[in-house]
Order: sequence, then structure tokens, then C-alpha cells
Amino acid sequence: MVVEIENPANRAMYYAPDRVLVKSVEVPDRLPQKVVYSNQEADRIHAQIERDIYEGQKHAKPLSQTKFPTVLKILGGAIALTAVIFKGKAILNFLKNIFK
Repeated sequence: MVVEIENPANRAMYYAPDRVLVKSVEVPDRLPQKVVYSNQEADRIHAQIERDIYEGQKHAKPLSQTKFPTVLKILGGAIALTAVIFKGKAILNFLKNIFK
């Protein structure tokens, strides 16, 4: 087996110190507390959340209804113009043959 010692990663892997760093895991001292609501309190909290959402939606900025992007219109026009310039006669002959 050939070991490449020039690489610092290999050097650290094969010639690492003998000690191993171990971190201890801390155990929680108590279990998480569960919060229990009465039915009326749960309904009140739910109604408050619904009201907050409704009020937030009323004051929210409406989504913009954008039209077709101008850049794509320009690119489409340039491509169509290029096609007409280079293949104009072929396109006209094709249209004449269709309507004969």
C-alpha cells in the first residue's frame, strides 16, 4: 500500500496524535412541558390568527399582472425580421404556391 505523505490531509490521517477528542452529550434535566388549551381558548386563538391573516391580506400589496416581457417581444421581432431578410424570397414563393 502506497501512502502519499506530502498531502497534509494524508499526513494528519496517518500520523495523527493518539488522543481522540470526544465531546460529552448533555442530557436535559427535564422533559418539555406540554401546553394544554381549553376548547374556548383554542377557538379564541384560532379566531385571532384568522383575523390577523385577513387584516394582513387587506393591507398586502396586490400581485402585479405583468404583460408579455418587452425583451422577448424585441427578440421575437428581431428573429422574425432576420428570417424575412435571409429567406424572404423562399417565404414569398411558398405562400404563392399555397394560394395557387
